[in-house]
Amino acid sequence: MYYWYQKTKMSPFLNDTIETAIRICFVYTLFVIVYFGCDKVSAMERKPNILLFTIDACRPDHFGCYGYSKNLTPNIDTLAKEGALFINAFSQSAWTTPGMISIFTSLYPFTHKVEARGDSLNTKVVTLPEILRDNGYAVPVLPRFVDIPNYWNLGFDAVEKGQFGGKEGEDLLKLLHAYKDQPFFIWYHYHGLHLPYNPPDFYRKEIAEADGMKPANESEGISLIKTKSVIKHDAVVFTDEDKSLAVTLYDSQLLPLDDYIGRLAAKLKEWELYEDTIIIITSDHGEELFEHGFVGHASTSLNAKLYDEIIKIPLIILWPNKITHKRIGANVQQIDIMPTILDMLGIAKTNESEGRSLLPLMKNDKDGKSSVIYCETIMGGYQSTEALRNIRLRCIRTERWKLIAKNGHNVNTYELYDLESDPGEKNNVAGKYPDIAVDLKEKLLAKTGDNK
Repeated sequence: MYYWYQKTKMSPFLNDTIETAIRICFVYTLFVIVYFGCDKVSAMERKPNILLFTIDACRPDHFGCYGYSKNLTPNIDTLAKEGALFINAFSQSAWTTPGMISIFTSLYPFTHKVEARGDSLNTKVVTLPEILRDNGYAVPVLPRFVDIPNYWNLGFDAVEKGQFGGKEGEDLLKLLHAYKDQPFFIWYHYHGLHLPYNPPDFYRKEIAEADGMKPANESEGISLIKTKSVIKHDAVVFTDEDKSLAVTLYDSQLLPLDDYIGRLAAKLKEWELYEDTIIIITSDHGEELFEHGFVGHASTSLNAKLYDEIIKIPLIILWPNKITHKRIGANVQQIDIMPTILDMLGIAKTNESEGRSLLPLMKNDKDGKSSVIYCETIMGGYQSTEALRNIRLRCIRTERWKLIAKNGHNVNTYELYDLESDPGEKNNVAGKYPDIAVDLKEKLLAKTGDNK
């Protein structure tokens, strides 16, 4: 247009008027191009949302995608087929708080020091929510997840309690809907598998009938399992029938969990969030179902253990159209989740981070090297007394070997297990392989900084 004007001969007055009009049109046209062009670029470069869905006391071996024979988790299994499924993922502790803090800091419990009720994270520690907020993310969290000292100083923004009330799961849907128009990082902790095991009658009946079990008179043990969140170790003797019923009750709780996951995925698709959301499904820790004599975990039994049924957790990472389905067998752990999220977003991890990014494993452009797993717990978890708090249970786990150390109050015991020949950890072989036990003990104590 401006070129055409220069080639046209007109009077000076008309030339000035037309030139002014042309200049205005030119500037306006340029503005429209730049404005809408930038808007399109920003839409194309929109940051992916992140939904971290943690399930309390969750055993991966009861999911179909991990090989369970019962068809209890079809919706979770469907998500697993779309994303990365980590077969050997481990928690950093035997109860909720230390493991969750490890997820948000990429630090081991013996580093971040949030190991007992009343502990809070040092404000100098850089957390995942803080980094994401600095990179343009909303980081809302429901008040019930940060209303105790254990979860202070994580960098979340607590939302107004009344606005997002509702039964479990409904509050998450409200929160997602409220933040659906901006990039968000939302953590949600699902409690439905935790003791007491008391699923709705419909689900309980469905599983009992599938297991060929008839309703029975309720024993003392089953009554406790259905009503109590804390059952002190050895407080009751469970019969073989009790143990089978307890597993049935636990399994019955997987059905409403899976139904909810299906509903959650449907809502994300309805709100056009699914394709732009990194979904991570994992747990704080596992759960014992009588493999080593009792039921529950550190906080529910007041008797911590670090056998694999307690520390093995699910880990499913889904990013539609960005990562393809893979079953990954390398040993990974909770401290790897934070650097993985940052790597997926192109954000550098902190220098203090003790975990590694799992993105190379998901892309399959590196070998599947396993991490050495370190775990730590106080004996009674959230319910610990002062005496129980002063006893530490720690473990180091490689692909083949696992050493468990119990230290404190003049107690120094060690158990060694050969996981190749004894995956159930029934036979302590510390006496048979003293050199391996000593080597792992030295590595564990060097890592934890303990002088015992």
